Amino acid sequence: MIYIVLFIIIALIISFIIFSIIEVYSKILKKESKAFFGMVISFISFFLMMKLRNHLIKNELVENIKIAKLEQENSAFSKEELSNITIVEEKIRAEDTDIYVILLPRKDTIYLNRDFHNKNKFWVHYKKYEVLKLTAPIGYITKN
Repeated sequence: MIYIVLFIIIALIISFIIFSIIEVYSKILKKESKAFFGMVISFISFFLMMKLRNHLIKNELVENIKIAKLEQENSAFSKEELSNITIVEEKIRAEDTDIYVILLPRKDTIYLNRDFHNKNKFWVHYKKYEVLKLTAPIGYITKN
């Protein structure tokens, strides 16, 4: 299901680019075009699909955390803390150090970044669906 959503996100990005090119081309030729509405619909749909993607990834991650054995090097997060992910759409300001948690037996990796302002808040990244390290986190957890 997540891969279908990712495919739809890619299709929406491509459609936005195509509608943008059509809109610019129609402006140059001074012709009427409804490409602007296609751009708006693609843009709005993109953000809705990103929100759906985050929820699906969070649900899969919580399922994997509940059944996995955790391997941690320099941290002590419980399964309950890792399962209590809060999804947010905000810009993060995190420290550069990464804390890795490996879910065995699948060897899926979660890495956490400590928030710059709130030292008990950790931003959660799931490497399985991350393209670049610049990808936004799924959400955050709070360490007690």
